[in-house]
Amino acid sequence: MKKYIFTFCCLLMCAYTFGQNRKESFQIVLKKDWKMQSAVTDTNTGALVSQSSFQPQNWYSVNVPTTIIGGLLANNYYKFDPFYSQNLKKMNDSRLDHPWWFRKTFTLPASQIGKNVILTLHGINYKANVWLNGVKIADSTQIQGPFRIIQLDITNCIKPLGQNVLAIQILRPFSPQKEKGDLAIDYADWIPYPPDYNGGIVNDITIRTYNKVGVQYPLVTTHFDLPSLKIAHLGVDAQVTNYANTPQDIVLKGTINGTINFKKVVHLLANQSKNIYFSPNEFPQLNIKNPRIWWPWQYGKPELNHIKLAVVNKNQVSNTIEEDFGIREITSNMLNDKSRQFIVNGKPILIRGAAWSPDIFLRRSENRQEQEIRLVKDMNMNLIRSEGKLEDDHFYDLCDKYGMLVMSGWMCCGTWQYPENWDAAKRKVAMASDSSVMYWLRNKTSVMAWLNGSDMPPTDTTVEKSYLAIEKSLKWPNLLLATANETKSKISGFSGVKMAGPYEWVPPIYWETDTTQKYGGAYSFATEISPGPSIPPYESLIKFIPKDSLWYTSADWKYHCGTAEFGTTDVFNTALISRYGKIPTIKNYIAKAQLQNYEGHRAMMEAYGFNKYHTATGVVQWMLNNPWPSLIWHTYDYYLNPAGTYFGMKKSMEPLHIMYSYKNNEVAIVNSLLNDFTDLKVEAMVYNLDGKLVYQHSVSTAVKKDDVAKCFKIPHLDNLSKTYFLKLLLTDKTNAVKSINWYWLSQDVEQLDWNKTTFVNSLQTKYADFSDLQNMEKTSISMSYSTHIKKDSISHQISLINNGKRIAFFVRVWALKGKSGDDILPVFFSDNYISLAPGEKRVITCTYATKDAGKVQPYFSTSGWNVDIDASHAVNNMSSFEAAF
Repeated sequence: MKKYIFTFCCLLMCAYTFGQNRKESFQIVLKKDWKMQSAVTDTNTGALVSQSSFQPQNWYSVNVPTTIIGGLLANNYYKFDPFYSQNLKKMNDSRLDHPWWFRKTFTLPASQIGKNVILTLHGINYKANVWLNGVKIADSTQIQGPFRIIQLDITNCIKPLGQNVLAIQILRPFSPQKEKGDLAIDYADWIPYPPDYNGGIVNDITIRTYNKVGVQYPLVTTHFDLPSLKIAHLGVDAQVTNYANTPQDIVLKGTINGTINFKKVVHLLANQSKNIYFSPNEFPQLNIKNPRIWWPWQYGKPELNHIKLAVVNKNQVSNTIEEDFGIREITSNMLNDKSRQFIVNGKPILIRGAAWSPDIFLRRSENRQEQEIRLVKDMNMNLIRSEGKLEDDHFYDLCDKYGMLVMSGWMCCGTWQYPENWDAAKRKVAMASDSSVMYWLRNKTSVMAWLNGSDMPPTDTTVEKSYLAIEKSLKWPNLLLATANETKSKISGFSGVKMAGPYEWVPPIYWETDTTQKYGGAYSFATEISPGPSIPPYESLIKFIPKDSLWYTSADWKYHCGTAEFGTTDVFNTALISRYGKIPTIKNYIAKAQLQNYEGHRAMMEAYGFNKYHTATGVVQWMLNNPWPSLIWHTYDYYLNPAGTYFGMKKSMEPLHIMYSYKNNEVAIVNSLLNDFTDLKVEAMVYNLDGKLVYQHSVSTAVKKDDVAKCFKIPHLDNLSKTYFLKLLLTDKTNAVKSINWYWLSQDVEQLDWNKTTFVNSLQTKYADFSDLQNMEKTSISMSYSTHIKKDSISHQISLINNGKRIAFFVRVWALKGKSGDDILPVFFSDNYISLAPGEKRVITCTYATKDAGKVQPYFSTSGWNVDIDASHAVNNMSSFEAAF
């Protein structure tokens, strides 16, 4: 009996079955109706647990993938919300340090009897002993590492008739965050660690059958005769495996889009795996004229094509595999040692994205994945980065569908970062993991780049050499970077990116005034960078912080920050009080925090847009989302509630955007589309705090595709209030509004001490003074809305009018499930946290899925910094006004 066969293929690091666009001719996904129990609680042996006669008394019913804690939560084992207050500490259980059993019964269909049967483990965290029908088929020296797929030939252990029992004994990882721990899933300083360290089955377990020979891991590569895109030269690779002990002569057949056919005769030795390549030179039909091309969403349609491969053995189809793929070519060039420019289909693209994190307990749903990727696109981002947090096929299918690029790579800070400490077993795990990921991700259309290191290149140069050898042999078709930071690799040279922070609050002027080019300023490609905390709105905060602890110095507050030096919001708080004034209440703090979050994140993204390709080439916000409810590093909170950070980011990355340079007072248009725009009108209006217009200027101009047009500078103005407002308006020749952007500015220009700047933050020697905003005179607003119902979604056109003589500042609208209900989430606003000049009318769109609204009529609540609640008027009886603080 062949006891086991290791095939380094795709680890799906998350939760669900193969994506909608991926099909196997025969596959059983062992997903539902598992039983789970601690080996401390049930001390029976694997030989007994894996027998059909064994009765799992008082075991937990779970579906996989699941971590141990995920399974306990699904069974309501904990009688408290683990996210509330410091309840996560209550989940500690000594049983989590010992093995847990996962048990599943299944039958093999009669149609598959007589075929070779392969059991595939798509992600075990961290080690496992595997038993089938009373026989141990693999032990924990063979099964370890969550980033691997391991295939086990169980042909001689399977019962072709009757019930089979699979029992997996799992031991969670130990110390992945330390230099000498396990090569497992790590969170560095993002969050407290879950007590099981995500131990469990973290991806699918499948059964596939073959008539002696199988095909898997298709790869379609594209080459254009750039700059022309008229012909796509496609190469097709696939792996064929002979599971028999005798040689086989087979035919590998392929079809693209149901019309382009190709095939090869292949000779396989006993138990041999071989890569088969169809070149466009050998098969002229793979030179496709006028192809359907996949583009990132801002550059065009993310069109997909389809490939189907079949292996025929003795005139019988052994198996088929089919999936979607994109015709696209991703390359790069170096503007200098520090700046790598990314190119898609011959077009340079400014990368602007954020860093992904899964749920702390690795719980997944396809619905939530799509909700979050839609939020990413709604913010106008074009990339998601995942550092050691790989996802499932469905996630990448969604990125393909929405035209979202992906950058992935190994984790920083823990065991992955210290290969000099690895023994032979760990090195084997690392190399097998790299092979698995390459096989799996290489045909993902959305995947742009892979990083072999995060905070530094692999410190053992032989490890990077081995990674590169694997990646070359498996024909990785995309970009490979040694590191996410600026360190030069001794093997592959400069990566052309940087990771110089900051991670804490810095003022808007920071990004354009880092003239030393040592830190986070708008140059090079910043792989992770952030102006620090993102404070959720009140209605989210009260879901995880008790009201009697709802203050920025409380222990509960700090527990929901990061860890180590990121365990408080102190730097952010100091700036907030220095800039906006004393904080009398938590709602006052939250309202001011939204202002500071909005302007800080907007300025970061705008600065990179303003300087794109000179030499700014990309920026990744650290982070996109949080693994649990947190006060730092996100663009929307754990409950998918968008607040100041979200709308500042969304505004800054508009495809056609008007902006203000804090450094030199310039007004500019940033065009992120592949279209020229002519007959544009740019207007700038400066208002004092009392709403008086003190400056107005306009010009007619144009902007070239994917370019920046600098229009004019705001001159020095006399008689300005200490805090004043700048409104920028961009319209086309029909007077249609293309972009509106409001800034609140101070005559006290912020100053930084660059000699005391670190990768974390920069010391400020002078803060802007916005304290007068607290004394703004009130104005009244009228609000009305109309509703448009579609099959699966509802949208509202919300009209807001400023009836007074003052600026209506930072007006927020949110949608509720009835007057006293929870927020409708996720929700997509065309704009929010807006300001209105005296007499100005704005119409914003609010859209959400019908199922997310419940069965009650929506209710809209509106607040503004200086909105007079009593004098304001809501036309609809399902809306009202509230105080901002």
